[in-house]
Amino acid sequence: DKNFKEFLKLLNCHKVKYVIVGAYALGCYTEPRYTNDLDIFVEATTSNTAKMVRVLSDFGFDASVVNWNNFFAGREMIRLGYAPIRIDILASISGVTWNEVWKNKTRGFVDESKIPVYFIGKKQLIKNKKAARRPKDLSDIKQLE
Repeated sequence: DKNFKEFLKLLNCHKVKYVIVGAYALGCYTEPRYTNDLDIFVEATTSNTAKMVRVLSDFGFDASVVNWNNFFAGREMIRLGYAPIRIDILASISGVTWNEVWKNKTRGFVDESKIPVYFIGKKQLIKNKKAARRPKDLSDIKQLE
């Protein structure tokens, strides 16, 4: 989707530390499945927050409405748009830490546009999906293992 691509370009332009997680990351390692959103896991630091504020502003979102304390505590996510073209931005995900994910990330590209991106590593994706324990995640694990 062009909105996803624009958002990913902005993350790269502002040097945000992020990785793609969820179903889009699944497509990096096995057959992709339909999803309603693009899940982005970001580093929860002051410097990364400042970069995220610029990204959100450039994307046309008012970052002042975000409760950053709740976001970084993992109590809230930032949702942009509506399914099936929704972007979910997360400061924490189940079963793995940011440092573990960042250390084991996989570099890839978004389809033919060749936008460079980072994906959660395969082992960390499996750990995350095992911790989430939703039926669709358990099905994803079977594909990944």
